[in-house]
Amino acid sequence: MSKSSSPELLSPSAADFAEFEALFRLSSAIGATPGGGLHRLSASAEDGQVRDMFCAWLTRHGFEVRIDAVGNIFGLMTFDPAAPYLLCGSHLDSQPSAGRFDGIYGVLAGAVAVSSLARQMTARGETPACNLAVVNWTNEEGARFQPSLIGSSVFTGAMSLEDAWACRDGDGISLEQALRSIGYLGESMVELAVAGYIEIHVEQGAQLESDGLAIGVVRETWAALKSRVRFDGEQNHTGPTPMAARRDALLAAAHAVIAVRAEADLHGLDMHSSVGRLEIYPNSPNVVPSRVSLLVEYRSRDVELLAAAGARLNTTLEAIALKTATGFEVQSSVLREPAKLHHGFAELAYSVGHQLGLPTANSITVSGHDAISLNSKYPACLLFIPSSNGVSHNEAEYTNDEDMRNGLSMLTSLLYRACSAPASFC
Repeated sequence: MSKSSSPELLSPSAADFAEFEALFRLSSAIGATPGGGLHRLSASAEDGQVRDMFCAWLTRHGFEVRIDAVGNIFGLMTFDPAAPYLLCGSHLDSQPSAGRFDGIYGVLAGAVAVSSLARQMTARGETPACNLAVVNWTNEEGARFQPSLIGSSVFTGAMSLEDAWACRDGDGISLEQALRSIGYLGESMVELAVAGYIEIHVEQGAQLESDGLAIGVVRETWAALKSRVRFDGEQNHTGPTPMAARRDALLAAAHAVIAVRAEADLHGLDMHSSVGRLEIYPNSPNVVPSRVSLLVEYRSRDVELLAAAGARLNTTLEAIALKTATGFEVQSSVLREPAKLHHGFAELAYSVGHQLGLPTANSITVSGHDAISLNSKYPACLLFIPSSNGVSHNEAEYTNDEDMRNGLSMLTSLLYRACSAPASFC
């Protein structure tokens, strides 16, 4: 299709780009780290501050702001109360000492894109077939409260509100308590008729940058198997207790960490694994640890490979427990299935990228995103922009201004096409 015969697109103005850059600077200052990154855990004081800033911005720009019972923030632009909503967004929370871009970019770009479209369509006298909304989902990262993707999972019904509220951090504070303490515990869930969902995100990989591409249209996701394992030993003095008499839960956990890595090494590029968190009790220099919990994960496109890895892990844990005179328990094990994202929406995004003259290609995501939650119930589209050197969850995470502007143009144009003609992706 030639550009001359392509449907019209609306793009951000110079003022919109400036508005986004100012908003991004404000966000980057809340929870800023000395190394230029961000430390803004879900429902923390810093998260409360960025939520306040975001809600104030939405209100100033004509959005109706609603907060649901799990703390999700919805900024609504309603053109026709009888019409469904096309949502966009991501998350404002971060990992510990992480980057300024992951998640945050998608929320702020979404807010500016919706504001720009509302202004432009009003000036043109257009009433789109779909209303628009930007969303900040609660606890996408799963850093303070596990599991990840809590806010979007509750919205889709994949997780109950009660289970979400009951999630506790390392200090025993529940998500419900934490949201109430920062003033973001809504009274009820927000009920919306949803036409679809678009999320734009930094890639968290190096493929787009290495291939000289501006936009990645995500077509499918990897699966993930996430387990919580606990070893139980015996608390004792590290000085006089003979080595042979020790029941060291941390020693058992160390063997498990090595085994988890060894499993991934068997499969080359087909599997990733990690133990990203250890919880040690009593965690004292002169005490043999009596209890250690590990958060284990395997990721792969192949569910059968994950199932086999999980079975081998159970066998390995039994051997480790026998060798170290400890007990163990797999306290939870959750498989997130692989998924293909909505074909029609991806095709529309692909055509919009090329119409804009942006080098666009298909992508796969290994990371979890709120779009994966929404994809289980609604047409969902996930877009990537480049990440410098593929670095993410790190203070050095970086995406340059040009790539962020390209992403904002892409999101604005795609939202316009989709909200004006939802049949184009359904």
